Amino acid sequence: MALVGNIRDFGLSDFLYLVDRGYKTGCLHLNRGDDSASLYFEKGKLVTAARRNSKKRVTDVLVSKGKLTTQQAQNAHQALNGSSNLTQLLVDLNYMSRDDVQQVLQQHIEESVYSLFGWPDGEFRFEQGQKPSSESPIMPIPISVENLIMEGVRRIDEWGRIKDRIPSTDMVVKFVEQPGEKAKGVNLSANEWRVFARINGQYTLSEISQKTNLSEFEVCRIVYGFLTAGLVEVIKKARPQSPHSSSRSPQDTQRVKRSLVTRIINRIRGM
Repeated sequence: MALVGNIRDFGLSDFLYLVDRGYKTGCLHLNRGDDSASLYFEKGKLVTAARRNSKKRVTDVLVSKGKLTTQQAQNAHQALNGSSNLTQLLVDLNYMSRDDVQQVLQQHIEESVYSLFGWPDGEFRFEQGQKPSSESPIMPIPISVENLIMEGVRRIDEWGRIKDRIPSTDMVVKFVEQPGEKAKGVNLSANEWRVFARINGQYTLSEISQKTNLSEFEVCRIVYGFLTAGLVEVIKKARPQSPHSSSRSPQDTQRVKRSLVTRIINRIRGM
């Protein structure tokens, strides 16, 4: 018999602790409005998760991350049989190492779960013994829910601060003409430079996330830092214009972007 309820009455963190302490194997189905998620556990540890709008096969995830070619993905699907899962097959075929697969899939799955901690309510159903399909992005090493819970709760607290300045990932990021004094002495990490290089006044935060292979949370956190330093501003995405509505060519736009970025970098260095 399935265990059912509402996370309004029985929090997600509490339920995950119950799964962990009870050494449970099965699937936790969550539904809220048009959104849903499925979290699969093996002996209390998370093995994979999927949201309704991103139910991808393991090969889809790895190809999108540039870790697997489409030809390799096709070969793996042709070689798959009922006795193994697709993740393990990719390792057996030497397309990726076990550690590399774990790193990519763990990041993908954790990002699928973190935002669930922000749900104030939602129906849940735990199906004992239910297992994911063999093509799901199953991690080679299941992960503990304890660290997942702590990071999920921390992110919800941080999201509260970020959303005061960045209400949506559909917002566009652009450089300000004159960086503020807070930009003095700014030192950017590798990921911050990746985001910095994608800021052009046209890409949304969501698009920057896709182009950098960073999570939307990480991109928003970095851009929030840029906002605080007075380097950028976020604006609503402009409505699409007709091809004849703008007299500026793509080459002119690119030159303006390069010129502005150069001025900002030089101004920061000169502070």
